[in-house]
Amino acid sequence: MAARIAQLSLFGVAIIIGLLLVGQLRSQARPIELSSLTAQELSVLVETLSARNVELAGGLADLIEQIRDYEISQARGQSEVVLTAEDLERIRAFGGLLGIEGQGLRLEVEGSFDPTAINDLINELRNAGADAIAIDDIRITARSVAVLGTDAIEIDGQPIGRTFQIRAIGSPEGLRAAIERPGGILALLQQSVDARFSTTEERALEIPPTRRDLAPQAASPVE
Repeated sequence: MAARIAQLSLFGVAIIIGLLLVGQLRSQARPIELSSLTAQELSVLVETLSARNVELAGGLADLIEQIRDYEISQARGQSEVVLTAEDLERIRAFGGLLGIEGQGLRLEVEGSFDPTAINDLINELRNAGADAIAIDDIRITARSVAVLGTDAIEIDGQPIGRTFQIRAIGSPEGLRAAIERPGGILALLQQSVDARFSTTEERALEIPPTRRDLAPQAASPVE
């Protein structure tokens, strides 16, 4: 839109300059008419042309300034669009709509868990600063919660077996220290359930996007 306005402004400037040239050529083509004017009439004509030239020069300067403003606004608008798109991608990624990759911690888990134990482990990783978490191929989102299904524990409608893998993206050292500290979540779980854990710090983990529909069911944005 800004580029279109700039083109029209330049077109207008070209027309004005063309009219001035035509006027000058016509005035030069009628020397007899000018020679017939009195000194007073010539003086008035000169003053009129001078005033008109000043007016046109001012208009041309205003148009040039407008074109410069349009160009600056266009560049700024394009930058804002790029930044907005990048922010949207980050929000979608960390919200669970896009896959995400990075360093983090991998946990190999085996044991007889109940939903509370799994939820406690997920919350501990979140509190430790995990940017994204997945259990097997299930992306953990703000809506994800382990529940007792018909035949097994389920998260987002997908069953979890006795053996499963947890991937958490974040500081590998920080995540490991948080869950393995004395009196931490792993120590508590090993006392309350029959479970075994194996943790590995990873420099490259991939976590898939959620397959769950995250559209609000009851809420709506405030306009």
